Amino acid sequence: MNEERYRRVITWFQARPKAKRGLYLISRGAVAAVYLLYGGLLLWLAAWRQPLVIPAAVVPAAAFWLGSALRARIDRPRPYTTFGYKPLFPKEERGRSMPSRHCFSAAAIAVVAWHCNTPLGIGLAVLAVLIAASRVITGVHYISDVLAGLAFGSGFALVGWQIYLVAVQAMLH
Repeated sequence: MNEERYRRVITWFQARPKAKRGLYLISRGAVAAVYLLYGGLLLWLAAWRQPLVIPAAVVPAAAFWLGSALRARIDRPRPYTTFGYKPLFPKEERGRSMPSRHCFSAAAIAVVAWHCNTPLGIGLAVLAVLIAASRVITGVHYISDVLAGLAFGSGFALVGWQIYLVAVQAMLH
């Protein structure tokens, strides 16, 4: 999106308090749902499928750590910083926009969940896309930030899960 589109979207939501409140609930609710479902997955794995709890915990944590380091290194300015507008919901951070941490975290969790419980993974993937859309609509990320976040998180988790499987196979032989 360009400056004009960001301003138009922000103005539209500012003029419609119910729509703005709905977007807020979707934005915050999707993030909360991802972490609650992820916590439930880890508890379920710990109780019933113990070996999988290790990669299910380690892979998203590693994605979070590496993705956070990457975004600090890139330090891309946020769209509201570049274009000089106020985002829909207050945000003070000026940089570290690329890749979106919300998106890479949600994507990594979704991929790990997919390997453990496919329906849950699908649901979490849908939530990750909702999070990505809300981050752009609220004016805190560029589309490229959220796409990079989704790609990084899912790619990292796919590779991380495969590394785990190879390591387990190597230990068994």
